[in-house]
Amino acid sequence: MSKLAGESESNLRKAFEEAEKNSPAIIFIDELDAIAPKREKTHGEVERRIVSQLLTLMDGLKQRSHVIVMAATNRPNSIDPALR
Repeated sequence: MSKLAGESESNLRKAFEEAEKNSPAIIFIDELDAIAPKREKTHGEVERRIVSQLLTLMDGLKQRSHVIVMAATNRPNSIDPALR
C-alpha cells in the first residue's frame, strides 16, 4: 500500500489482473482490517478509495476466472461490513 494518490488502488488492480492471468490463483490478504476499515470510521480519503477499489475488483471477478480471494484479520468488527 502507498500513501501516494491512486498508487494503492493501482497495486490492487495489478494483483487482481495478475491472478486472473495466472489462474487458477488465490489472492490472500493478511490483516485485512489494515487496508479495509469501516468506511464511515476512516478519517482519510485513501482508506475509502482502497475499500471501494477492493469491492469493485471483487465484484468484477468473472464467474469462471478461477480466482479465489481470501483474507485474515484478528479484528473482524473493524472491517467494512461489505467485506464480512
